[in-house]
Amino acid sequence: MKPKKPIMRLTKISSIIELSPHLRRFVLSGDSLSDFPVGLEGSYVKVVFQEPGKSEKTMRSYTIRAFNPNTLELALDFVINRHKGPATNWAKSATVGDHVTIAGPGPLKLTNYSHHSYLLVGDLTSVNAINGYIPRFKPGASVKAIISVPSRNDIIDMDYDDALNTQWFIEDENKLSLEQIVLQTAQTMAKDTQVFLGLEATIIRALRPKLQQDIGFNRLNVSAVGYWKRGLDADRFGAHKKANPL
Repeated sequence: MKPKKPIMRLTKISSIIELSPHLRRFVLSGDSLSDFPVGLEGSYVKVVFQEPGKSEKTMRSYTIRAFNPNTLELALDFVINRHKGPATNWAKSATVGDHVTIAGPGPLKLTNYSHHSYLLVGDLTSVNAINGYIPRFKPGASVKAIISVPSRNDIIDMDYDDALNTQWFIEDENKLSLEQIVLQTAQTMAKDTQVFLGLEATIIRALRPKLQQDIGFNRLNVSAVGYWKRGLDADRFGAHKKANPL
């Protein structure tokens, strides 16, 4: 059975919010969102770009921060001022009123919300996945989230009370590596902890075996998504992931 083609929706930028030096929020709206599913924060849509002077279109995945079915507004966050590419170029130049085509939404990567212990590790590319997952966990679950950001000014507000269970790893201030911080935290957690890693691919490749072999986490409980890879654009990274799955 062939998978269904994603639904294409034409939207318009209704507002742009500067969240931090490296994160810009686009709020998309339009009647095409009238049947958009609710409750999929942390899932993703594909955003369609067409670079100037090129006939082919490019699609990139962006995590849903929020969807309001009453106002038909969909919020997506774009990382800026860190990488170059069609999506980043678009995000730096787009203005309110511009039209944007999206496809989806796609499925959530993490689906078990009734467990007793979770460790989530991400960066600016996956912060909205963490933001979407944590409110779904059952009350009383042990939850630790570690989110890597370039600077203190890149810490953003979350849709849950992040004071108790979220540690912001500030890249330009920390003397320890992200890997060291994660392993220190993991040592204090139950061995059957559910783990989500949404990071740069080489960091995942270094971290995942240590979580499994050194800490003793079950590999079946570790969900890893390489959102990007240093030195590769999204197209080359996509081909690399197919040839060398995480």
